[in-house]
Amino acid sequence: MVHNSTFVSSKSDTTIVLMCFGVIVVAIVIFTGNCLVIASIALNKRLQTRTSAFIASLAIGDLLISVLVVPLIIISNIVGPRIDYHKGLRYCHATIAVAVSLMFNAVANLGAVSLDRYLAIMSPLRYKTIMRRRLIAGIIASVWIFSTVFGFIPYMGWREVMFAKSGLFCQVTLNLDRSYIITVCTAAVFPSVFMVVAYYRIFKTARMHSTRISAAMNSIMLNYSRSSTVTSSFVREAKAAKMVALVLGSFIIFWTPLFLIMIIDTIKTSFVNSYLYAGAVMFATINSALNPAIYAAMNREFRSTFICLLRCKRPTRVAPVPH
Repeated sequence: MVHNSTFVSSKSDTTIVLMCFGVIVVAIVIFTGNCLVIASIALNKRLQTRTSAFIASLAIGDLLISVLVVPLIIISNIVGPRIDYHKGLRYCHATIAVAVSLMFNAVANLGAVSLDRYLAIMSPLRYKTIMRRRLIAGIIASVWIFSTVFGFIPYMGWREVMFAKSGLFCQVTLNLDRSYIITVCTAAVFPSVFMVVAYYRIFKTARMHSTRISAAMNSIMLNYSRSSTVTSSFVREAKAAKMVALVLGSFIIFWTPLFLIMIIDTIKTSFVNSYLYAGAVMFATINSALNPAIYAAMNREFRSTFICLLRCKRPTRVAPVPH
């Protein structure tokens, strides 16, 4: 149901332009950082691991936030109010659909990489047997299909439109059905809880194995081939788990304010100022810019490859370096 009236912005055009400028700056950082991640994995064979497949999928999703969501946000809130109302709504609905799809893409990719780390730490001997290329490809394909379908469900009729009399033209709670918004928040929270529990078990197991690792290190000289391989493999997997845990923690910190605002604004329509809502969206997108920095800080191979690419040099393959 659509209610027509005259839209009046509660802020000056200058304020909206400044907000859009801030979003564009963040988008440039997101685009640059995630291009580095994707190029690093594509060019450096030592980064082409099972876990990196999920990281690349996450990076592609973050990259699309910068090239799709940001331009759509600008178009729907600057161009939308100045053209035919129904045409402006189409831009708004496309913006929301793409944003929800990529948000779920991030959640699902983080769930997939968390499962990967869980199996690597909890079942190290079976990990390579379970996580074969075909399964990894199937998981990643499922992530993209599910997130895309979920984001565009409102186009199938699960939508209620109310006119925005003030604030930003494109407001989420005024262009989606309340039950759908609740479903969005619920579907994002439950996987996050699963991932937190999974990492609790991962680090608990890692701590239990720490003494065994020390014992293995002491026995390397007696049985170098087997002990060193097992020990270095576990240490490498544990470091990768820590890196992914930081990515997960970053996601929870940056996206929680937006989820809370969505819930509050759903309970009481238009209770939250639309500009505060937009600020929460901008804050959430910062997460996509932070992930490449986490990879560089936690993984020496990523860091050295980033430096090579920024210097316009192709990464060279050298002796293996512990991750």
